Amino acid sequence: MAIITANRYNTIRQQVSNVLGNGSGDTGYGQVLASQNVTVQKVIQAQDINNLFEDIRKCFKHQTGGNPGATVLQSVTANDLITNNDTVEYKGWTQYEALSSVIQTNRFDVDPAQQDVSQGYNKTRSSWNGTIRSIVDVQFASADARRHFFNQGGFIRITASVADTSSKGSNWNSILSGAGNVDLKAHSTTASGGSGTVSSAIGNYELTASNQYLYQNFDAGSGAYSTNDFYIEALVNGNTITITQSFRDESGGNPDENIADATSTIFTATAITDVIGTAPTIIANAGNTF
Repeated sequence: MAIITANRYNTIRQQVSNVLGNGSGDTGYGQVLASQNVTVQKVIQAQDINNLFEDIRKCFKHQTGGNPGATVLQSVTANDLITNNDTVEYKGWTQYEALSSVIQTNRFDVDPAQQDVSQGYNKTRSSWNGTIRSIVDVQFASADARRHFFNQGGFIRITASVADTSSKGSNWNSILSGAGNVDLKAHSTTASGGSGTVSSAIGNYELTASNQYLYQNFDAGSGAYSTNDFYIEALVNGNTITITQSFRDESGGNPDENIADATSTIFTATAITDVIGTAPTIIANAGNTF
């Protein structure tokens, strides 16, 4: 039988709270916990342990897509004998401590089934030439709302396309498909397209009050269109992230033909099910030329 002190229980609970609760900085999902700290000399009841199990389970399922297995961690019943290290039923304090450390380490992980990726903004610019910019403001309700969104594994997805089958339009579609989905995450940016330069070390927490490139592809075209550029920048002002997509058409034939519809689309990936997130609001910035 294990003698469980209030300090040992509360240490586990605090680690779980850092992940599931409000947290600070790049920790905290912003959820209400079932468990509570216990006081010195209080007898820890089965319900206390099971409340802690439920908080751990929510984090684990959010991160992996499933509940802890029978050989990972289990809840208890009132008649269970709780030991320090239980490698038979996995109800011991060593098991609780181990899994609370795992969910802390993997706190940015999220199973795809635990997210809803929804379109938050879509705008098309008809016949165009020269430089056009899609500038949007991604607005969070508060500093904590912004933290929680990204801490939950949320991301902002930036995409673009051109509806033009001409030689110039096809060239632009190659440029934009080379970027693919550009995803701004907590501490990184990724791009699915395979070409251009991605600022992989810049995420939400690395944004500043000045624009930084998330993605860039200069002189990205081919043939007569080789000098065309596409790039994405972002900055932050309080609870608002401003994202700029620049389409710079610098080359063409004689005459220099216009391009048909260019579309800018922004998606948000928001936590659902056991961890519940809130999607930000996305609106066109005053400088938007789409």
